[in-house]
Amino acid sequence: MNTPTLRLLAGRMSLAVSALWLAGCASGPKPGDSTGTLAKMEPAALALLNSVSAKLGGAQTIQVAAKHKLDPALGLGLRIDHGSIDLAVKRPNQFYAIQPAGNATVEIAYDGRLLCVMHPGPKHHALEPLEAKTIEQFAQLVDERFGFRPPVAELLAGDMAAELLIDVTSARLLDWERVGWTRCEHLRLDQEGMSIDLWVGAEDRLPRRMLTTVTDMPGHPTWDIRFSKWKLNEPLDESLFSKRPASDSQKVQMLKSQ
Repeated sequence: MNTPTLRLLAGRMSLAVSALWLAGCASGPKPGDSTGTLAKMEPAALALLNSVSAKLGGAQTIQVAAKHKLDPALGLGLRIDHGSIDLAVKRPNQFYAIQPAGNATVEIAYDGRLLCVMHPGPKHHALEPLEAKTIEQFAQLVDERFGFRPPVAELLAGDMAAELLIDVTSARLLDWERVGWTRCEHLRLDQEGMSIDLWVGAEDRLPRRMLTTVTDMPGHPTWDIRFSKWKLNEPLDESLFSKRPASDSQKVQMLKSQ
């Protein structure tokens, strides 16, 4: 009997739009490679992005809850295409995320040495050696080896601004808006085939919403994610990063998504 394999059930957690976005970013030029690019970067927009990046990057621990929705044009109509995601990070290189979705629930736990991807419903998991020194490096290695991005790893990176600005050709501020009860500054980042809208709390300088739009696909599919319950530098359950599945879970091989 062949050993079962864990294909991109894990990748669903990063969402297809995130994978498409970062796939183009991985090897592209850095911002500032051309005079034309620099001319389209509004100083106020970059200042806002850098202030958010400094606040998140300076936190030794981060916990955040989110609600997301993947446009059906890009999703598969699965329960995991929308709902909640809970995330935790401990710098420099530990990461945890869970996306509750009933039988399709996915958990990712990374302690700096081992990546564990768990599917509690069907009772299988993958455990892979993976050494990374930073959250950025962790996300990049997962993408290279397994073909998916850990959810919103770019926002949780040590240098969020640098991660988000890869391949960006335009950064600008739009009108003030509210996300829930929070008054926010609205930042738009454009690149070929993709736009990212980020709403940042005016007082706390924390991301409240991120909308990614695939502009070069029919219907312009989107991934909309709203953040709440940010906790910076607060005690967290460090056992999350080395979490392992239940004893009756079957270990399987995780293959790279195509």
